[in-house]
Amino acid sequence: MKISRGEVIRINLNPTEGREQSGNARPCLVLSHAKYNAKRGGIVVVTPLTSTVKPEIKMMIPVPEGHKVRGSVIAEQVRTLDLKTRWWKTTGEVLPAEFVDRVVETFKVIIS
Repeated sequence: MKISRGEVIRINLNPTEGREQSGNARPCLVLSHAKYNAKRGGIVVVTPLTSTVKPEIKMMIPVPEGHKVRGSVIAEQVRTLDLKTRWWKTTGEVLPAEFVDRVVETFKVIIS
């Protein structure tokens, strides 16, 4: 199982609580590096995507044009998931490193 940073996967995010993003086949952007994912045996750090685009909400970062996946990445909903315990599949799409870096930098604002 080789999952890379920037890859878009569909994954079952359920169960969730409160206002966490849910979904049985939710698209998510992988933020963790392939080396980390491999060493951790399938644990990945992701953030979900939504079809909504609202540029006025700074935590929703629009996916660049020209990709199959559309909408926004929800930078504030970062989660660590174990791929061995959830249904998931790759979409075959990898978003640009510059975009992933922007998502990570946006999240850092929250935790800094």
